[in-house]
Amino acid sequence: MPAALALLIAASSDDLRGTLQSTAASYYRHAAVVASIAGADTTMDYYDRLVDDAAMLGERPPIRYPTGLWDDTVRAASQLDLSLATQLLQQSYQPMAAIRGLGETLVRSSKDGTMQPVAVYVPASYSAQKPAALMVFLHGNQQAESHLLAPQYLRDLAERSGTIVVAPYGRGAYDFRDVESDVDDAYEAAGRAFAIDPRKRYLAGYSMGGFSVFRLAPMHPAAWSAVMSIAGSLLQSRSGRLLSAMPENVRYYIVTGSRDDNVPTLWPTETAIFLRETGRPVSFYSQRDGTHALFTLQPALSQAWSDMERGIVRAPSGLTGAPNLPEAAPDSK
Repeated sequence: MPAALALLIAASSDDLRGTLQSTAASYYRHAAVVASIAGADTTMDYYDRLVDDAAMLGERPPIRYPTGLWDDTVRAASQLDLSLATQLLQQSYQPMAAIRGLGETLVRSSKDGTMQPVAVYVPASYSAQKPAALMVFLHGNQQAESHLLAPQYLRDLAERSGTIVVAPYGRGAYDFRDVESDVDDAYEAAGRAFAIDPRKRYLAGYSMGGFSVFRLAPMHPAAWSAVMSIAGSLLQSRSGRLLSAMPENVRYYIVTGSRDDNVPTLWPTETAIFLRETGRPVSFYSQRDGTHALFTLQPALSQAWSDMERGIVRAPSGLTGAPNLPEAAPDSK
């Protein structure tokens, strides 16, 4: 993290809010220049992030969200969004290879040459002499890559497992459709920046991202050692392609909350049954009282992450019935 940004995150809420607002004002004045660099379709997304971060500072956390964790998450997201806006305004981009801990960078698009955001976490244990695990982590609908990686518990999981995590924005497109190259570019950039263990390359996603992993993984089936879907599901329309394209030894980790009222827990359950019945190595984790909110799934997610890293498969037991995969995910996911 740049020293100037580290000081801002340690500053008072009022000081941080003021920095977000002043940066937003400068960004707004130079939005036309940013559009020529990052593309006109998402230029104002990054302005809105700064405004929203400033508004969230000092707000009461969502229901069940611990206050301390909420404050830290908002500050970490603000750090990343300030870094993104500053890099775009200065037209000077942090090399991915230079990031340690939590950071934000931009990767040049192979599709149209624009600069596209990627949030990154590099654990303290990383050494170029010891190849690390890599996770490409896909965010949910109406969520930014910065807010996906901001929570401390996710950074702790990456730290404990020695996993480098890269989270592409994907231009905010639903299901990462038509911007699949942004995901590919983030993956390739990580491969150039870091020493990656070829046996430990994971594609993971939350909510919308938890649906998208089943569409994107078969596009590059040899790239992935394991796939993790958190509060997501395999769709019936994607099942044939998944089975025909993905190697049979790829492992799947399915995480859900028993009280998810957004993506019914039945859907991930049926995904696990389907993968089990078709002979794929799959583990299933249902968090008791977990909802759709990612922070409520922490114990199950921690177990799934650890199992994925160690190559453990826990064949689902007690799951019965014929799998009836959903036909389509609602646009709200």
